[in-house]
Amino acid sequence: MMEEALKKAEDVVLEAIRRGNFEEAGRIVFRDVFKPLLDLIFHIEKEVDRNTENIARLTEKVDKNTENIAKLTEKVDKNTENIDKLTENVKKLLGETGRLRGRDVEFRTGLTLQGWFRKNAPDYEVFIWDGTEADILIEGRGILASIDIAIKPKIEDVRQLKNGIGVIEENWGRKPDLLIIYSRSGIIPKRVADFADRMGIKIVRKPAEIRKILDESK
Repeated sequence: MMEEALKKAEDVVLEAIRRGNFEEAGRIVFRDVFKPLLDLIFHIEKEVDRNTENIARLTEKVDKNTENIAKLTEKVDKNTENIDKLTENVKKLLGETGRLRGRDVEFRTGLTLQGWFRKNAPDYEVFIWDGTEADILIEGRGILASIDIAIKPKIEDVRQLKNGIGVIEENWGRKPDLLIIYSRSGIIPKRVADFADRMGIKIVRKPAEIRKILDESK
């Protein structure tokens, strides 16, 4: 459409120039060529202004959304940090609870063994040991045994009992002759039993087994 209009305007202008009517040719050029172009440019400028305004509004919304997302992210990070701290505290509490439960089982089992030996093997005296090196000491007939009580023996129990020899010797006045682990549950994992055997430590399930080891060591 634009090319066709320009072609017609060109023909009219040339005809006016041939007739020597330059004023009319100028009017035709302005009316049929420049004015439509100026109108088009004006229209484009208005559209650009409108689009620029819309883009500005959109940019403002994006900035606000970005700010809100940043605030939300900050809150999420703080909540995550709080959850991590809470999880860590719960783990510590569970660990401490487990440790205390284990100590309670060890103490009550120690009292049970103390009562059993008092009744069935009075030649041996059972002492509750307050330390990580052992749970009870059994002494009698010239023998001193260091005993660790475990619900289910672990490699660490073997190492702990072995490493505690020096502390017991220093505090009791003599070195233990026997190292024994008493399995409260009766479960003895094979790898733990093999490791204990290499360390010279016996693992038993019953009080009578402890007495037998003591009797055979005289």
